Amino acid sequence: MFSNAVWSWLAHALPRAAWLPALCAVVWTAIFLRTIPDLVRTPRLRPREAARASPEMYGRVSIVVAARDEREHIATTLASLLRQTYADLEIVAVDDRSSDGTGDVIDRMAARDSRIVPVHIGELPRGWLGKNHALYLGAMRATGDWLLFADADVRFYPDAVERAMAYAHAHRLHHLTVAPRLIASGYALKLLTAVYIFNYVLFKRPQSAYRRRTRAHAGIGAFNLVSREAYECIGTHRAISLRPDDDLHLGKLIKRHGFRQRFVVAQDMIEIEWYPSFRSMIIGMEKAPLPAFHYSAALLTAAMILMMALYTTPFAGAIVGPGWYRLLYLYCLVLMGILYELHAVFLRLPKHQFLILPLGMLLYSYAFIRSAVLAVRRGGLVWRDTFYTLRELRRGL
Repeated sequence: MFSNAVWSWLAHALPRAAWLPALCAVVWTAIFLRTIPDLVRTPRLRPREAARASPEMYGRVSIVVAARDEREHIATTLASLLRQTYADLEIVAVDDRSSDGTGDVIDRMAARDSRIVPVHIGELPRGWLGKNHALYLGAMRATGDWLLFADADVRFYPDAVERAMAYAHAHRLHHLTVAPRLIASGYALKLLTAVYIFNYVLFKRPQSAYRRRTRAHAGIGAFNLVSREAYECIGTHRAISLRPDDDLHLGKLIKRHGFRQRFVVAQDMIEIEWYPSFRSMIIGMEKAPLPAFHYSAALLTAAMILMMALYTTPFAGAIVGPGWYRLLYLYCLVLMGILYELHAVFLRLPKHQFLILPLGMLLYSYAFIRSAVLAVRRGGLVWRDTFYTLRELRRGL
């Protein structure tokens, strides 16, 4: 009865033309209030704040790197790991069916330094995605109390592991994931990268992962530090054997099982060139979007239409909106601008690209809808040169 009375009052108080700007203002206010408190408090792990991490107290760290056709990057990544100041670590380098000589590079470096443990995979068993299987085998070979899952093209600063371990133990964490410094060349690539991360921050809310009573969780493939206790409790990578979004879902399972996790920004700790070009990012995103929408192309497309409306309506309304309604649209733009400014500062992305955010959202929507169309046309996804049918991927949900 009360809600009916409220809606009846609103129907009389607001002219019909005011509903769209009012709805827009309510939605962006809700997003702002849900996002901003934890976003401004997101920890930034700086060198001077990190205590010395003692392996005697914290235990051995096993860094598990899964590489497929990464000959161009793997030597640099392994060399940066060998320079780590943390005393007790091993590097499990997994060659996942590479055809470009990646395994040879790993073997040569392992022959020179015993901390590198080479693992070679010749065949992929049924029921597994290649990367997930490689990380699982690497974890099974690892001897550490902690497992650091990392991509094969990440460059680590010398004290990265030591700082992460000190932080994890200072805050009694079971899972620590780190946002790296992203290297992007080209204006369009920077714009698409910025929008991708902006949506990740707004809707996945990794900055709120530390809150026990929320569904927010975090996971980044470049740096997922997990205690062995937590990893084994969630069922290892077997529990996510067919998840293309393995890094994010690993964090989701850890959070669901009640373990403590946190997302931090440490751009002077690790860095990565996520994609070398705009075109490569469009292609690379073919595998990412559909799992979040339960492999439903219709659901994904509907979500993209709603998000396009959410992003473009304030800009259009502020320019052509009638009368005082324009103030509501300007209010929405202020909230959006504050959120974008914070995210751009954290990740060192171009702040002025906020002015063309609708264009960025259009590129983002195109990449997502394209991935859905291709998946439906092919009947599945291609990842690491292996085809997986939608039927078997849905079983992985």
